[in-house]
Amino acid sequence: MTYKKQILDKVTGKQLLIGVVGLGYVGLPLAVSFAQEGNRVLGFDKAEVKVKKVNSGENYIGDIDNWELEQVTESGYLKATSDFSELKNCDAILICVPTPLDRYKKPDMSYIEAACTEIGKNMKKGTFISLESTTYPTTTEDFMLPIIQRESGLTEGDDFWLAFSPERVDPGNQDFKTKNTPKVLGALTADGLKIGEAIYKLAIENVHLVSSPRVAEMVKILENTYRLINISLINELALLAGKMDINIWEVIDAAKTKPFGFQAFYPGPGVGGHCIPLDPFYLEHIAKKFNFELSMIHTAGHIDLLMAHRMTLKITSALNRQKKALNGSKVLFLGVAYKPNIDDERESPALKIIEEVVNKGAEVSYHDPFISEIKTEGDNSFVSTELNEKTLQDADCVVITTNHSVFDADFIEKNSKLVVDLRNVIKEASDKVYKL
Repeated sequence: MTYKKQILDKVTGKQLLIGVVGLGYVGLPLAVSFAQEGNRVLGFDKAEVKVKKVNSGENYIGDIDNWELEQVTESGYLKATSDFSELKNCDAILICVPTPLDRYKKPDMSYIEAACTEIGKNMKKGTFISLESTTYPTTTEDFMLPIIQRESGLTEGDDFWLAFSPERVDPGNQDFKTKNTPKVLGALTADGLKIGEAIYKLAIENVHLVSSPRVAEMVKILENTYRLINISLINELALLAGKMDINIWEVIDAAKTKPFGFQAFYPGPGVGGHCIPLDPFYLEHIAKKFNFELSMIHTAGHIDLLMAHRMTLKITSALNRQKKALNGSKVLFLGVAYKPNIDDERESPALKIIEEVVNKGAEVSYHDPFISEIKTEGDNSFVSTELNEKTLQDADCVVITTNHSVFDADFIEKNSKLVVDLRNVIKEASDKVYKL
């Protein structure tokens, strides 16, 4: 029996053991989705605390309901381990590790490299491997493939199959989860594409096939670069509109009445999350190897990088109008998550603004009902304070950095001396409410 027939027979009979490497925001929801459909899943993570939590059914990811994790762990369909030698028992391995940028804004490929090394050392023949981590085009064939083949001594297409299928996680989105979000898949061989499609369809409703991994890799970059460029555009227009005494929110509401040719994007203090602030730098990295300059993406990224400083200037200006200096003022930030109603502060613009405001001498506190403590890049640590009349009244300036739905605009405005609203929570500007 060929390896191809063997793995496809296992798919048909739901006899696969699916390994998920990395149990974070992408990996754990993916593992749970496969396990919910009656597939055996083994999650891998070097962090023992995550392994213990998964095995005890203790959820730590907001996009998973507690009962979902409890159900699949109690049934035995999902288990976790930090022992990567167990990869030898897996028929399919899905890689969901972090892909951050280093201090020079270059891709940090160490997590992917470590995962590929462990897989190569431990995998068996007939294994399907798919990377889901965001990365630059050509990663699968030029970076991953040589490592896996070197460490395993096996040949792709004969002994195993390699593919790329970009994660599409939108934290806090109640309408689209792992199961009903279409999955893009590109593989190095036709057999790998067929096998990968069969495997992903065990847990995901719609799998869209593309001709190669590099196409799939570019899809992810396009999706997030599209958002970065449009958000940067509206942020720059919002700053200009403010100088011209034009309400940018009213402009957007009017523009979106057009039934074609326009999609509304909204201004804010900057972009956050793991993808949008990082992906363009991945594309810039590979573009340089082809002697190609991405001038539009570079400009959009530059605009976003300046947003924290521009928001600090806005806070400073608002305080100045009340004859106060930022240095020595008490500034209360409302919301540090990068988007509303989630517990994720990765790359949040709020952290960057807080860091700069602290460096300017302000006394900073914050409230976020989803995030109990934070640390900025400058190692400044804060614990979320209560939101009540006193905390609002004690602050010289209240800055709304995340528009959590639990925030009561009337309560905030009534009890604050000064509000800098960067998210349009308070709809009308006034003598004490300054808008982005």
